[in-house]
Amino acid sequence: MKKVKIYNMTKKIRLTSQQIIQLKKSGTSQKKMADIFGVIPKTITEWKKQNNPTPQERKRKLKGYGDIPELLKSCISKNIETKQWEMAEYVSKETGQSISQQTISRILRKHKITYKKLTYHYTQLDEEKAKAFNEEIKPLLETNPFIAIDECSFYPNLNPRFGYSLKGERAVSKKPGHKGKHYTLLFAIGNLKEKGVIHWKLTDKRVNWKVFYDFLEEIKPIGNKRNYLIMDNAKIHTAPDKRKEAGVPNVEEQMLKKNIEIRFITRYAPMINPAELCFNFLRQGTERSRSRNYEEMKSAIEKVIELLNTKDLSEYFRHCVEYFDKKEKKDKIPYNGKSNDKWKQIGLLPRKRKNIK
Repeated sequence: MKKVKIYNMTKKIRLTSQQIIQLKKSGTSQKKMADIFGVIPKTITEWKKQNNPTPQERKRKLKGYGDIPELLKSCISKNIETKQWEMAEYVSKETGQSISQQTISRILRKHKITYKKLTYHYTQLDEEKAKAFNEEIKPLLETNPFIAIDECSFYPNLNPRFGYSLKGERAVSKKPGHKGKHYTLLFAIGNLKEKGVIHWKLTDKRVNWKVFYDFLEEIKPIGNKRNYLIMDNAKIHTAPDKRKEAGVPNVEEQMLKKNIEIRFITRYAPMINPAELCFNFLRQGTERSRSRNYEEMKSAIEKVIELLNTKDLSEYFRHCVEYFDKKEKKDKIPYNGKSNDKWKQIGLLPRKRKNIK
């Protein structure tokens, strides 16, 4: 009975952090303290935390890493497809000290260097000519209607490339073992806010100069002003010999009859053709619908075009015309870690999130 009485009395005692530290120095373990005071060991830990007036938080010591960041930037500038383990080997070879892939990853994050999907440009691209083309188009775009034309291939048996699944399990989806019949979409958009898609045609035939000639004949000019038509200088677009043999006018004369002047895009520069920006939407739409024949493919494309007509496609034209300007601005502006300041200097502000109640 005496022991029980002592236990009930001592149970109400609460130790301070200093007393716990002193007891530990004298050789009393945390488990023994818990037994004496009738609590679990975790409670002793909580007492120590609560009574400590100035708890010190553990912080990772900042490291400068010396010349390693500059070595990494040099390595990436030579080959942007370099893997992190290759960077670690390169730095170890240059500095003579071992460095792990995890450290490389930490340095890259600190210096805002991220791993992202590659955007490919053709090696034959003459960037100066592409810039000159854009500078020529800019003043015309403010005053005249513009039309952009291009074609794109579609296959009916393509499925969505992403899906959901439980962690650790594959996201399995079934699809046919072959792509299916090849279809070609001829596509024309204009810089109108009311209706962006001017004309389109899906065909399962081989697209040659005659198919393209008929497609151009079906295009109607926008308004009464001189229209400008943007397209690349592909063989099926011009085909001077074939047109001459058939006794039809060349492509420039064909469109001038409709008060439309053609401006050929610089070779190997699809990024400055506004029609190219629509093809990603169109492909996603046909993949989601799991189109398996011509009618299903056509129906899926019609739905995407309805969506495109609700958008202001004049922004696509502006984006293409200012493509190299934006690229140069981003390269010149030093990044100081504050995203808002960077966007303000470019002239764009990130959208603010709406508070959901």
